[in-house]
Amino acid sequence: MDPLAVPADRLPATPGVPFGHAGAFLLGTGATGGGRSSLMQAAIIDAALTGARCAYLGCEVGPEEFNARAASLAQRRGWPLTEELRGQLALARYLDLPTVIPAAWADPAAWVEGMTNAYDVVIIDPISAVASALDADFDKSNAEYNAAFDRLFQPLTARGLLVGALDNIGHSLEAKHRAKGASAKADRADVTFTCVPSPNPIGLIIRIGKVRSIRAPFARGDEFLFDRDTQRIQAHGGATDAWRPTVLMERAWTACHDTPGLSLRGIREALGGNAANADNAIRYLIADGHLEARTEGRARRHYTQNTYPPEPTVSTCPTVSGTRLDTPVSERVHVSESLRTDTGHIDTTNGKHDPLDALIARHAESS
Repeated sequence: MDPLAVPADRLPATPGVPFGHAGAFLLGTGATGGGRSSLMQAAIIDAALTGARCAYLGCEVGPEEFNARAASLAQRRGWPLTEELRGQLALARYLDLPTVIPAAWADPAAWVEGMTNAYDVVIIDPISAVASALDADFDKSNAEYNAAFDRLFQPLTARGLLVGALDNIGHSLEAKHRAKGASAKADRADVTFTCVPSPNPIGLIIRIGKVRSIRAPFARGDEFLFDRDTQRIQAHGGATDAWRPTVLMERAWTACHDTPGLSLRGIREALGGNAANADNAIRYLIADGHLEARTEGRARRHYTQNTYPPEPTVSTCPTVSGTRLDTPVSERVHVSESLRTDTGHIDTTNGKHDPLDALIARHAESS
């Protein structure tokens, strides 16, 4: 080890992609149809305007839609469609993922050499299409995902490219902040981010999760805003700009703190008022890492601390009896609810069910 060999100075953010840097594998997650593809296309357009060579490996978004979105972005920003602009944006190219990936797998050396010589930024949208192209299983097999990562993606980041991939999140409540399927997806990524809706202004909040390098130009918990109207990405001051049920969140947290193991019905009764608002408060607490679903045995579920939660947003977590809601993991509280084994909602490992929605449905049936 030589502390003088490499300075610990911050790396510059990739132009146009403020939540990425050269040599990183970036994994972005969010709900289907939430605007992640538009976000990444806006990012590579801005990157191309600075001279970065960008490749967009698409599948769900085809080449016609890719170009139409570029025209829409130019219109939103009031850009004249000149030959100069077309020349600049020619640096961002569309590649057909189902065609390119099998060829890359067949000749990885040519893939690495060709991509390194031609591009600075590579976006894969979505990563599930890579699994389909290779007839692989990235949902259940870490080994198959690792094989693809080692053969196709890691050699590009080792050459200094920024490689970004998009994936869906699981349906279960505790999986709302991570890519669905194999745990290797988050393990191998250098940077992870989650996209959550922003009501004002309308768009997406990009919330940074895992950051591997101490030289990264951003930190865990940092946020960026992708404005839908302007299609611009900028640093975000935090979730205070978006409405959150902070009063109900505080009451729910206090109720769970005072009565460990409180049931969903018990939380609703403690909060009073509309049950849907109470459920939203619980969802926010889980999304921020204060509560998480845990199954013990076959028919018992607890909401307890995350093993790898997002950094809580301090500005929207009021104090509770002198203690902020950004409590250490060891001090976080939990709620619990018994589940019948015949409900079909016990298995959270496959990401097919939302445990809170299951509980809500059961309470509705019994009321």
